Amino acid sequence: MVKSLNYDNLGRSNSFHIDLLVSNILSRQAILPLGEPEEMKTRDRILDVSLALFNSEGEAKQTAVDIANALDMSPGNLYYHFKGKEPIIEALFDRFEEEMQIILGGSHGAVTSIEDNWVFVYIVLEEIYDFRFFYRNVGDMMERYPGLANRFRKILAMKRQAIENVLAQLEKQDIVDVDRRLKAPLVQQMLSTLTFWLSHDLIEGSDRDGPALIHDTVLQFMLLVVPYMGDAGTEALGGMLDRHRDLSKA
Repeated sequence: MVKSLNYDNLGRSNSFHIDLLVSNILSRQAILPLGEPEEMKTRDRILDVSLALFNSEGEAKQTAVDIANALDMSPGNLYYHFKGKEPIIEALFDRFEEEMQIILGGSHGAVTSIEDNWVFVYIVLEEIYDFRFFYRNVGDMMERYPGLANRFRKILAMKRQAIENVLAQLEKQDIVDVDRRLKAPLVQQMLSTLTFWLSHDLIEGSDRDGPALIHDTVLQFMLLVVPYMGDAGTEALGGMLDRHRDLSKA
């Protein structure tokens, strides 16, 4: 018998989010010097502006000269810090990879309710959205930057492990009961949702803003759990739809 779902707890279910933020801060403090040199500040500014440019205009059409112009910087100065666009792409992926490792690694033992799962999925999608240019056309990105292919696959494997961990924890709490024959297909569907949601949105031509798109995708992901919640599934479905409507209005 699976437990019923209390969606009143969802707004208060933020301990997992706070733990991740604290872990992220401590991790960064451990690797960053107390005082950043001017060269590091310039490098970070290049990465910040490049990320914004790639996310808004698309990465493929941008050149190193375009990036320099957006920074009001000479191409020579840009080249001093990065020898072209590809090293910028790789440095941005370093950032993304580090943060995803912290988030996905934090799922082990931390997601013990449907409310926690909702928050966890939101955090994962929010992080991906921050680096969305990587995900709008993953296949094309991997083809044009072969060095990123194995790193993409590593993150994919980490997502899979995180999903398996979360399902195991929800089963342990008697929240879901998944037939072992269906577990692998369910994990695969969840993994696909977390990986191709931005590509689907691009193809669909949606004009949803970031928060709306993330909330919609969280709901799609969570609805995959409902059939495995037994008698509590109907109540859970109503709660999820109500919660999605409230969050979408916020």
